[in-house]
Amino acid sequence: MCNVYNALRDTTGRYVHMITKISYGSQEKYSQLLLASKNEKKVKQKKHYDAVFLHMEGYSRKQIAEILHIPCRTVCAHIASCRKGGMDALFLIKQTGAPGKLSEEQEHTLVHIISTQTPEEAGVGIFASWTSSLACRLAKERFGVAFSDRGMRNLFDRVGLSYTRPTYTLEKADPEKQEQFRKDFEILKKTPEQ
Repeated sequence: MCNVYNALRDTTGRYVHMITKISYGSQEKYSQLLLASKNEKKVKQKKHYDAVFLHMEGYSRKQIAEILHIPCRTVCAHIASCRKGGMDALFLIKQTGAPGKLSEEQEHTLVHIISTQTPEEAGVGIFASWTSSLACRLAKERFGVAFSDRGMRNLFDRVGLSYTRPTYTLEKADPEKQEQFRKDFEILKKTPEQ
């Protein structure tokens, strides 16, 4: 055991200066935990370090659970994993979550269709621009997968598509002039640049 001068904040927010005894591990491990805890930005990861750090200072598992506001069994698990695997065992493993509804190939196809075609060209409706509900309908028709609007917007974000709401619609526009514009625009698209 070795003595370490340390300043800890108690439950009222005041600093309590005390001499602590490291109950197990080395001074080097203690220093590593202190440094890792101070530099850690993620709260959940910091609690992993702090649980072991406080245990090394001689706090009981129950006291640590009260200080960090986590269950006692979680404190025990952190301490056991550190004893078994060292500091590396305290690193959080990125949780992957549920698998995606669409495969990568289907996502690429969806992005390609949305990027290069209008909903009318894709056979989804007579609309000029894509909305999340139209993309949901396309996914349902092409791939047989149902999405909510929010889920589709999350997919847009994940694949790099931006989603914005239109600021206005042309309710009083002349349908004949719109049709003529579409025809002229198609001709312009097919005309090679000079």
